[in-house]
Amino acid sequence: MVLFLSLTSCVTLAGVSNIPTVPLHMEKVNPQEAQELQPCNEIPSYLHGTRTEGSTQGLGPGPVTFKKQRVKFSTQKIQVFEDRLIHPLKWQRLKDLTHSLSSPVEAEQVYAAQALGKLRISKTFIIEALWASAQVGPERVRYESSRTLALLGCLHKHVVLSLIEQLKGCSLSRRMDTLVGLHMALNAWIMLAKNKREPIGAKSSLTRVLKLLVKGKSPMDNVALEAALCLSFLDPENSIARDFLLQCLTQGEMKRKKKALMVLVKLMNVHTLPVLRAAMEQIRNSCVAKHRLEAIKLLKIIGLEKIQNLGMEKDFFELLRFKVHNDPLQEVREAVAEMVEVLKMKPMMLNIVESQLNDASALVRHEAVISIGVLGICSSRMFYFLMDMLDLETSPLVRKELEKIFITLSKKDPWIREKLQDWKLLMEEESRQERERIQTLEFQKMKRDLQDQKKSLLKGLGPLIPRKMVQPKKAMADKGKSILSVPIKGMALASHYPPCIKLVDKKDHMFSKGSWDSPVIRKHLKNLASH
Repeated sequence: MVLFLSLTSCVTLAGVSNIPTVPLHMEKVNPQEAQELQPCNEIPSYLHGTRTEGSTQGLGPGPVTFKKQRVKFSTQKIQVFEDRLIHPLKWQRLKDLTHSLSSPVEAEQVYAAQALGKLRISKTFIIEALWASAQVGPERVRYESSRTLALLGCLHKHVVLSLIEQLKGCSLSRRMDTLVGLHMALNAWIMLAKNKREPIGAKSSLTRVLKLLVKGKSPMDNVALEAALCLSFLDPENSIARDFLLQCLTQGEMKRKKKALMVLVKLMNVHTLPVLRAAMEQIRNSCVAKHRLEAIKLLKIIGLEKIQNLGMEKDFFELLRFKVHNDPLQEVREAVAEMVEVLKMKPMMLNIVESQLNDASALVRHEAVISIGVLGICSSRMFYFLMDMLDLETSPLVRKELEKIFITLSKKDPWIREKLQDWKLLMEEESRQERERIQTLEFQKMKRDLQDQKKSLLKGLGPLIPRKMVQPKKAMADKGKSILSVPIKGMALASHYPPCIKLVDKKDHMFSKGSWDSPVIRKHLKNLASH
């Protein structure tokens, strides 16, 4: 089943405890796993000319022949760009980063590998350069290159073994960074159809290590959570990952619960009572609109029949009736109304809302009017009732909401627009929108005229500007190149880009204040002002 998870590139390490270090590589393994764990002692030498370019056939570069072995990179489609669609500056940036992988400076190699992982563009020359740097060079360069290869869809045996070594290490930050990269790579891998997925190298060894990272850990452990998510991608039926993710639904912040909930519902097809309650809690309490929308989609997947079997139909209906008018975001309210219609609860909800329109409390009537605006006017009787209500309503809050509903629905429903074509308020609203549109066009025209005047003024002053004030473009380019050629130190694990570098300082500004103070220029400016 298609799965899409929105992940952050930075994960806090709070709550990490009891991380296994030595026992991971002291575990007894079966002969098959022992064969997988054999390191690649001989670095494969690439034979040039044995590869044909296929830039439109997916991300991976296809089969590449080495002297000692044959390696086939993944062809999964994560983000494919054809050469003609890549901006020239971006294309040059890719070439420069690829060239930096062979730099003698280690910091430049690390930065290039991290940046290529951020850009997520898989071309033939990029994959081949990363594969070469993953075999030779310092340990940090090999790790970053292997991590980037995994992000680009290359889950070859030697890439996976390199990541397993980092999972066995003692550095918690490196272990978390590895798990985040592996999570993103496996998420993209599982989004493909089963017949198009490339086999994952050393899969049994990776599964064994991930199990050790999950077993016996607290649900608040971030490393264990990432390991459980990766384990669920490798084996959706894994009981260790399922039990741990179910524990995460009851503890921790809403973001962690959302990760576990999406995997349980979409990937593992776990539609139990704790999962349903967690989804309802996310709709009710999450302060992030995107998380509430995701929870609504998950409830659609669960379906009304399973909700009824779990005995939660009444609570579920009350939650939807509350959110259809209480949620602060219109997009979420419309998503709730859509789910109400999909689950065939709309007639029952409309009956309750219509009865609330005659309530003595203005607050209840206001909530009912908002609900009608989201659910829609389904009959002419309701339309005329609301028109009469607009004439007789005494509460300014309810009247304003009624006017807003009629204006909004007239833009969507042709029948309502035809009925309200002579309505004074609607005509005023249309004229106001037309005035705003005209003002926007006039402002844009004024801005273009000012820019044209500025260009003509500078063109007229061109002959009077001393030649020494204009700095040659070549000199500026050389200056920028010299600054940018300085190696960047202190790379972060999350592949952050370096801060912006200021090329020109104030004291080196090309225009001097005193050079404008001359009688000839003042006279020329007075002549231009007189016109």
